[in-house]
Amino acid sequence: MSDQLDGVTWFGGSSVRIRRPGLEIHVDPLHIKEGSRADFILLTHPHYDNFSEDDIARVCGPSTVIIAPATMKKQLEEVDHFMRPGDMLQLDGIDVLAVPAHNVGKRFHTASDGWLGYVFSVSDATFYHAGDTDFLDSMNEIRCDIAFLPCGGHYTMGVEDAAKAAEVCGAETMVPIHWGEPHGDLEEVERLKDLFSGTLRILDRMS
Repeated sequence: MSDQLDGVTWFGGSSVRIRRPGLEIHVDPLHIKEGSRADFILLTHPHYDNFSEDDIARVCGPSTVIIAPATMKKQLEEVDHFMRPGDMLQLDGIDVLAVPAHNVGKRFHTASDGWLGYVFSVSDATFYHAGDTDFLDSMNEIRCDIAFLPCGGHYTMGVEDAAKAAEVCGAETMVPIHWGEPHGDLEEVERLKDLFSGTLRILDRMS
C-alpha cells in the first residue's frame, strides 16, 4: 500500500499541501516558494500567520475553489463556499466537513469567532486539519486516517492534548503542525512518540 503521506508538504505554521494525482489541496497557504496550482484552498481563520493573500494569489488558478469560514466575509470577496461549524460540502474530488476550532480559556481564538478546522476526504484517505485550537469535546465525533494537529502549546493546545485529540478521532497517523514558531521545540514534539499510540510523522518544514 502506498504511503498516505506521499505528496504531503508542511510549509510551517498551519500551511499544508496535499497532492494526489490530478488534485492539489492547500490549507492556509503560506510561504509557498515553489510552483503550485491549487484545485482547492481551505482557510481556517484570518490571523496573519494563517491567512496570506499573496500566497493565496500565488497558488490560485482560474478553476481554484476557495473555502473559508463564514466570518471571513470581510476579508474575502471571491470565495466559492463560506462554511460554519457542522456544514458539509460534496464537491468533485473532495468531501469537506467544517468543524469548530477555538481556544478554551484563552482569547487568541474564541468560539464566537466561528473559525474552522476541516475534515476532508479524497480518494485514498480522510484528513483532519484542526486549525488553531485547543482540545475540544467535539473532536470525539471526528473520524480520520491522518490528523494535522497544532501542538505549540501557547496559542494552541500542547502535545498532551494533541495526542489526546489524535486518539479520540481515531487517527492512524498524526502530523504535528504549528510548532517551533516560536512555541514548542522538536524535543517537546518528539514526546508524542510516547503519548500517541498510532504512527507519528514529524515533517520537515519547507519554508
